[in-house]
Amino acid sequence: MWASGAGGGRVLRTRAGTLVLIRWLAIAGQSVTVCTVQAYTGLVLLPLVVPVIAAAVFFNTAVVLGGGGMRRLTQGNAAWHIAFDVVQVCVLIGLTGGVQNPFCIFVMGPVAVAAATLPGGHAAAIGGLAAAGVSAVTLGHMPLPWPEPLTVPSVYVFGAWVALSVGIASIAFFTWNMANETRRIDAAYEASRTALLKEQKVAAVGGLAAMVAHELNTPLATVCLVAQEIVNESAEDDPHLGEMQTLLSQAKRCRDILARLSRRRDRDALVDGETVSVSTLVEMAAAPHRCERVILSLSESCAATGAEARREPRIIRSPEILHGLGNLIQNAVQFAASRVDVVTEWDADSLSVHIRDDGAGFPERLLEHMGEPYVSTRDHDGRHLGLGIFIANTLLSRTGARLCFANVPGSGAEVSVHWHLNDLLVATATDVAHA
Repeated sequence: MWASGAGGGRVLRTRAGTLVLIRWLAIAGQSVTVCTVQAYTGLVLLPLVVPVIAAAVFFNTAVVLGGGGMRRLTQGNAAWHIAFDVVQVCVLIGLTGGVQNPFCIFVMGPVAVAAATLPGGHAAAIGGLAAAGVSAVTLGHMPLPWPEPLTVPSVYVFGAWVALSVGIASIAFFTWNMANETRRIDAAYEASRTALLKEQKVAAVGGLAAMVAHELNTPLATVCLVAQEIVNESAEDDPHLGEMQTLLSQAKRCRDILARLSRRRDRDALVDGETVSVSTLVEMAAAPHRCERVILSLSESCAATGAEARREPRIIRSPEILHGLGNLIQNAVQFAASRVDVVTEWDADSLSVHIRDDGAGFPERLLEHMGEPYVSTRDHDGRHLGLGIFIANTLLSRTGARLCFANVPGSGAEVSVHWHLNDLLVATATDVAHA
């Protein structure tokens, strides 16, 4: 959304050059309009209007010459830039008929820019400034340069002021809400990407550790054997016996560490396109979330019988599946009263993982929105943003999965993850090829 600036303010994604470009376009439009009206009517007050447009030209030129075009603005600086645009447009409108001027709607332009780029407080301030400017030019303005005198009813002027004020408020409100929703979605997808990259790094480090353990095992075994022989052949009064025993014990400790790394290979990392059974992959996802408070039961079965029955599928270990299922299992453990059941089923064409807990289930008001970002049953707790299930949904969808959320009467909540086996095998193989 926004990054923190060195001065304490937050830095926008928008560059100053973007606002400069928008202002040049506005200046061009204002100039063409004034020149056209002057050519046809000769009634525009050029001595008053030209300096207002020139002020915008001077402001833009100063920003460009100051080297700020490529710089990203803080929220406060961007608000001042846009506030200048609001004031400039309102002054120009005040000199050319006030709200009777059909071009007065362009005061909404800076308001829309503010709502799309700034946080709520700054956007509201810009909207308030625009509304105040419109009110000011409604109460006092130069006459509209008509070729013939024209009297506009006060009711029409009042209606135009109301329409502009309501329009400013509506533009600010709806644009800010849409932009804010987009920023939240972007942040949620960035969290998903970060989670996937973290899981991929863990897999890479685990694979490297397993390979190192394999390469070091033989020379370390030789060191242990030679050290043991030296200790056995040394006399009890040998002054170096204690040092050799220490060396032997440390070498054995290194072998134990390498043995543990090798044993964790199947759980933490798979290298060179190795495959595991689906139940093993589910166990790998569930292992970090076992706790004494909740019984975590894992089971697997083939849903088909007879000629359609098949052996348990083996797939390439996928960080998306591992992290996605891990998030769902963690969520079930957190909300379970005492038990979570994870059932893996497959047949000739499909694979499913069902995660059931005996908790209170999903709130009915949120059930149809599960899988969307920032949907949480713990809204009162600021530490939970509702991204866990969204990240799981996003990552698993990358492998062709479809998630279903439901409440089981008397049994709590159930999340079912379904794959077509062909799609799953292709997706995981493609991920490995691109890694």
